[in-house]
Parts: sequence; C-alpha cells; structure tokens
Amino acid sequence: MTKSKLAHEGIGSNDLDIVHPSEVAEISRRQLFASGVSLTAYASAASLLGSAGKAFGQAPAADFTPQRKLIWINMNGGWDILEVTDPKISSTSGIDMIYGWDEARAVADSPDGARVGRWLPNIAALGQDLLVVRGLAMGTTSHMAGSVYMDTGILSNAGRVNAASIPAIVASESAATIPIIQLNGGSEPQTDRGLLKPVSVVRADNLNLYRSMYPSTTAALERKKAVLDYVKASIYRVKNGTGGGNDRLTSLEAANDKVRTQFDNNVGAKLALTDADRTLFRTGAPTGMNTGASDAIALALKMIDNDLITCVNLGFGGFDTHQGQTARLQPILGGVDFLIGRLVEGLRLAGKLDSTLIVLYSDFGRTPKVNGSNGRDHWPTGGALMIGGGIDGGRAVGASDDNLNAVDLVNPTTGQETTDAATGVQLNPTHLGGAVLQLTLGSAYATYRPYLAPVPALVRLRSTT
Repeated sequence: MTKSKLAHEGIGSNDLDIVHPSEVAEISRRQLFASGVSLTAYASAASLLGSAGKAFGQAPAADFTPQRKLIWINMNGGWDILEVTDPKISSTSGIDMIYGWDEARAVADSPDGARVGRWLPNIAALGQDLLVVRGLAMGTTSHMAGSVYMDTGILSNAGRVNAASIPAIVASESAATIPIIQLNGGSEPQTDRGLLKPVSVVRADNLNLYRSMYPSTTAALERKKAVLDYVKASIYRVKNGTGGGNDRLTSLEAANDKVRTQFDNNVGAKLALTDADRTLFRTGAPTGMNTGASDAIALALKMIDNDLITCVNLGFGGFDTHQGQTARLQPILGGVDFLIGRLVEGLRLAGKLDSTLIVLYSDFGRTPKVNGSNGRDHWPTGGALMIGGGIDGGRAVGASDDNLNAVDLVNPTTGQETTDAATGVQLNPTHLGGAVLQLTLGSAYATYRPYLAPVPALVRLRSTT
C-alpha cells in the first residue's frame, strides 16, 4: 500500500501491522480513532485492560486486589470420597471398603491423624500445606447441579444460576495480564454474571488464537512496538492540539500502553510450553498419564511463575465410576497425585506456594456400597482438598458418619463434629466458596457475597512468628 493510499484510507484496519511509521507522515484525529477501534479490540480480546471500569473512566468499586492466586481444579464426574478425602477405618455400617484402612495415606505431620486415599502419596506428603475438607452436604446427585454448586455456592436443581463462579469473582478484582484462563477440563467461569468489575476469560479452545496475537520473531516484535509508539505519540499530539483528551482518547491510550507492556514482557513466549517446562511434569510420570492434563498443569505453573494470571480453571475427568471402581480410579488418581505433587514442587521452588491457593473439588461423592458392577453410584456428600496459600494445614475439617452422610453439626472454629446446635453448622459448598474468597480477596469482600459464608476453620493461616 502506498503512502498516498494510506493517507486517503486511514489506518482503520484489523491488522495492527497495516501501517508503519515510515509509511505515513502523520495520523489524523479521524484516522487515530479508526485505528483505536482495532487496538482497543485487540487489548480487550487479550484481557489486557485489567479493570474495565477503571480503563473507561467509570467510578471503581472498593479495592479488593487479590492477596493470593487461585488454581481451581474440577474433578469432573463425582469422585469417590472414600478414595480421596474420607477413607474410613471400618465398615460398621456395611460400607464396602474394597480396601483396608491401613492402605489410606496418613497426612504428614498431621496433629489429628488426617488421612487421604491410598493412591495419593504425594498429596499426603504435603502435610502442613494440605487441608482436607470432608462432609460437604451437597443436596444433589446431579452432575450439573453439583458442579455449579461447587463453582458458585448456589444450589439449583436446574444446574443453572445467574451468578459468577468463585474464580471469576476473584479474577474480576485482578489487574493481571490474564485475570482468568480456562484450560483443559476446567469449569465454565461464568464471567458475565453479577461482577462488580467486568472481566473476560481466555478459554482452552481459543488459547492458540490468543498466543498468535503476539509477535513470534524479533523483527515482528520491533515493528509492532514501533507502531504502538507512533500511535502513542499521535495520541499525545491530538490531545495537545484539541486542548485536552476525551473518554475515547483515554481508552485508546490505556489500551496502547497495555499492549506495549505485554510486548515488552514477551508474554507470547510465556504462554507457550517448551520441553524444559514439561520436564518437571513428565519425568517419572505414571505410565499412560494424560499429556493434555500434564501440559495444562505445566502451563498453569509457568503463568503463575511469570505473574501473568490470577486464576486458572482446569480439571481432570473420568470420575463417574459406576463400574470397575479400582481399575478405573487407580490410574486417574495416580496421575492427579503425581501432577499436583509436581505443581506444588514447582511453586515452592518459585517461592509462590504460600501466595497460591489450589482447590480440588468434584460434583459430589459416591455411594458407600459398591454396586453389582463393582462401581459406586452418585451420593450427596462431597469433599475438597485445599493446598498452599499459607493455610494452617495438616488437618481435616468436617466429617461424615459411618454411612458417608455429612454430619449435622461441625464446630466452625475447630472444624470437628460437635453436638452444640447453637454454634454448629453443617458444612456445604457455600462455606468452601466463602473461604476461598476470604483467602484471596479478604474478609471485607463478604459484604458483596453474603451467601458465601466462610467458617474460621477453613481460613486459618499458619503462624509466621
């Protein structure tokens, strides 16, 4: 394209590379706004505007800058709590154990003798960085309703609610490059429902498109940076020439600055896995482990280590085990245990375990009795694992009875079963969701989500003295 044609047609193209400073003498006010449509869309698509309210001049809500990053992991299908969070010492109620209590893994250095399932040795070894949550009253055995209840803290038999998910709430308060990203198996963040500050999400199916927006060669990088600098200078000239800016110029300038910062920080390379990034998660891995899951965990670690994200949704499937319980669960849980162990190792090496909260959860639990196909069916009692985040771990909070029903009353401070009806609560996903929000956004955020009420036992942090 010639300079004369550029001058006639302007630079309002979807291609940020359509014009280079050497190709046009000056960008007019009209052309600048035309180019701004492309640039702002680029920044918005890449989730680079941070708090959209602030970027577009709206009055911001109270500041709840996330204190911890969140890795939200969905164990899709309803996991067997006997094999994960709630192994039982005996089968006094007729529970078909399949295994003995001595096979369950003792949580390292646990003052209350907490245990997890037999195929979770790496998770059990986390000790003081592990909090086991038991006896969550789910009130449903529907996959959709149970998953949404865990994600949002709202129970709906239809499985649809008009509320943002816990990770979306946390991400909406973030100014990170990518506030929230959904990787393989992750639940839907529901970012457009009731947030104080809008937030967009990068999903697994458009991650490659997202990556492609960043230059892949030095020459391309320098060209894009030159264009951004030229647009910046043009904004300055137009603002001075008109006696001040306006909302459109302010928005364009913010988008330009954000995109330039991401190019300077080489974000594109930090979103792509190398063989070196994969090594930690593949060396010594169980035979047949899913490489898609491995790469998702590896990418989560890389993005957190590079401070690109605040929240990541990912997940593992295969927990809907109505038959062949042991044969189906052992390889899945073995892979999960290996990957979580390596994720924690990577976060520790980066010095970021205490500032990153990992939550593993599922739709619900599974029946105490094994069915005729040597599997377990849906059961309305769930559990979760909370890892890192500086929590006071090595404990189990909540309990189920001999029939794997959530106990009616738990002391909210100790997390142990109680008979005190005046103070005891039955644990459910609202308490877990509230705990995550308090640990990430602080206790003051409860004003905006009163239906998510944490209990002290779930938010207790280790003493740093």
